[in-house]
Amino acid sequence: MAKVYDVVVVGSGAAGGMAATELCLKGLKVLMLERGPKFNIATDFEHHRKPYNFPFRGRVRPSERAMYNYTADEWNKKHFVNELENPYTGKKFVWVRAQAVGGKTLHWGLVSLRFSPQDFKAASHDGAGSDWPISYEDVEPYYSKVEDWIGVCGHTDHLENNPDSHFLPPIPLTCAENIFRGQIESKFAGRPVIQGRSATVTKPGFHGRVPCHWCGHCGRVCNVAASFSSAGVLLPIAEKTGNLTTRTNAVVWRVTTDSENRAKSVVFIDRITRQVEEVYGKVIVLGAGTLDSTRILLNSRNDDHPDGLGNSSGVLGKYFCEQIMAGSISGIIPRLKGNTNRGGDAHPEGGGIYIPRFRNLKEKSKDFVRGYGYEGGGGSSEFPGFANKIPGFGAEFKEEVKKYYATVISIGSFGEVVPRAENHVEIDPAVRDAWGIPVLKFEVEWGPNELAMGRDANDAQREMFEKAGIEIIGERTTPLPPGWSIHSAGTARMGDDPKTSYLTKFNQSHDIKNLFVADASCFVNSTEKNPTLTILALSLRTADYIAEKMRTGDLS
Repeated sequence: MAKVYDVVVVGSGAAGGMAATELCLKGLKVLMLERGPKFNIATDFEHHRKPYNFPFRGRVRPSERAMYNYTADEWNKKHFVNELENPYTGKKFVWVRAQAVGGKTLHWGLVSLRFSPQDFKAASHDGAGSDWPISYEDVEPYYSKVEDWIGVCGHTDHLENNPDSHFLPPIPLTCAENIFRGQIESKFAGRPVIQGRSATVTKPGFHGRVPCHWCGHCGRVCNVAASFSSAGVLLPIAEKTGNLTTRTNAVVWRVTTDSENRAKSVVFIDRITRQVEEVYGKVIVLGAGTLDSTRILLNSRNDDHPDGLGNSSGVLGKYFCEQIMAGSISGIIPRLKGNTNRGGDAHPEGGGIYIPRFRNLKEKSKDFVRGYGYEGGGGSSEFPGFANKIPGFGAEFKEEVKKYYATVISIGSFGEVVPRAENHVEIDPAVRDAWGIPVLKFEVEWGPNELAMGRDANDAQREMFEKAGIEIIGERTTPLPPGWSIHSAGTARMGDDPKTSYLTKFNQSHDIKNLFVADASCFVNSTEKNPTLTILALSLRTADYIAEKMRTGDLS
């Protein structure tokens, strides 16, 4: 007789990893399915190998370029899916997918921002979209618990639209960032420039983790788990309970139901052997990431659920949201020219500067609703991008690069994409992936609100640089394609009304009581803020709800 786990969790990143860990700590037996392999983060990556030690300076070799997404390089490419084996169709969209235990948390940007009280009730403020069925006060205890667990550094700023976290010491600003902040705050009232809020441990003794050693290689996977990843921080805790079983190389196809309309099992295909397998759980939790979880649910349709599992509302796949990356700008601070201080070379990701949203908080713009924030930083990376624009070679070239090394400052905007029903995904019945599973078709594009917001963000970035006296050396004013932010959300939104939402306020299917979705597909709107901290908080909240309901027998 097949083993029945208390909970089967699909995915091992922010949502899946958090849910699995919390459920294990509650004493439940958990099977976690992950489509990729498991790596040792301390030994399986070449964190500190220099770019010049790779044939193409760390870039993916040209013959492999079509296999990987735009973020892949020689350090991290082995934990992304092969794009050729995992196609998708429809309108132009960039879909970055991880394939390893830890998911996208292995190489995320670490920016950790709480949503604000207004974010959860934005529709009441401006009439666009819908309110969440929960409030900031419902999530606040889980934000705090997550922060005390994973470690978030930053500075207490007392901003209404950017609630403070339980901060570890902030990452110091570089000289360029300090000058930029002083210039902007003196010339633009109500436009603070704050220190980045990053999921990075910045002091010794935080739950036994070592602090950041300022190598600046966060994107290559943190080999000491000073920066947060599910694989480096959460899953070791789950494994110590003895309650976690991890099945790697499991490409999930669908969820099945029984005659009593309960989720019964998860069917997957072994990524290596191509054998079909089925595992059983009293509760099924999807935490594979917004679009993968929705794809699984749409592919799980059966006679009782012809439009997708639990999709009596018809909203599954709809109301996609994320952030538009409308533009970016970089320049040099003239007074720093010739300063050979190389500060900024080792900036942990998620640090740097952040300019919080300043549009449509009190006043209302006539051109668009919601708003945008800017992420940025000063100084240069291991291979400074501006060096490509400097002519010459040899010793003189190196001296020129050094003169500008500490002068560079850059920012880029992230604007809220308001969810619309027409921005949706569906199953393409004509195309399958390398394992024979139908793929997603994207019907997502920027609308008038996003484009108007983007124009305003681009005007504002240039205005700030010009008034701050920065010499502009590069500017992008064309929005990047949908999906580029890697902040996909919505498509299985939560709500009180089962006719207009897919999930309850506890991430539980309205139609199937032992089916839960713990990732950002539950989002009602995306806000302008990075989503991972909220994903972690909501997944933790979901796991607590499941454990309590299983204890009382309400999910039997």
